[in-house]
Amino acid sequence: MSLEAILEAIGDAGDAQVSEIEVRTRTQVYEILADARVEAEDIDEEAYNTAFAPAAKERARIIHRARLEAMRIVGEARESLVDMTLERVRGVLTGLRTDRLYPDVLCRLLEEALAELSSSVQHEAKIHLEADKRDRALLERLLLHMVVDVEVSYTQDCWGGLIARSEDGRVVVDNLLETRLERAIPFLRQYLAAWFEDEQWQISTTETPAYAP
Repeated sequence: MSLEAILEAIGDAGDAQVSEIEVRTRTQVYEILADARVEAEDIDEEAYNTAFAPAAKERARIIHRARLEAMRIVGEARESLVDMTLERVRGVLTGLRTDRLYPDVLCRLLEEALAELSSSVQHEAKIHLEADKRDRALLERLLLHMVVDVEVSYTQDCWGGLIARSEDGRVVVDNLLETRLERAIPFLRQYLAAWFEDEQWQISTTETPAYAP
């Protein structure tokens, strides 16, 4: 083989080796860059979480606290409305005796008391009634239309209504207006709270926001 052929062969071999080295190097560079990119993304995400996670937690905590405070304020306002409504009911019942509807109310309370006693005691047993002396004339008129053996004592000082007792005193029906209200207050509180809550929801869903066009 001539010197020129030997040099050409060496050159070809060198070019092939150089090309192989270039390909291997290029592959390694791509791998390094890919790994670096993944590592950089991980570092960015970690840095973001480190920087903003506490802020997000604080924001969530503030929102939660604000919601609890809003619920407390709304609850107190609703309870205040319930109390005001019950006070108005008390005011109405306090003056009910002077209302034109009071004779019907007293008649119904009397009929309820007598019916309850009749189902618990013997028909021939005497019934004792306790009422306010201001209701004497009205109560006597009501009893005229009832076939019942009663004894009435005007010992109560009340808004209205009456108390009925069996002759042996074992059965008592307290139909004083004050007592009827006190028995109804738990139900009224529950009913009024639900009613005010429903009203508030309807208002909040029908009001037009200030920023609306």
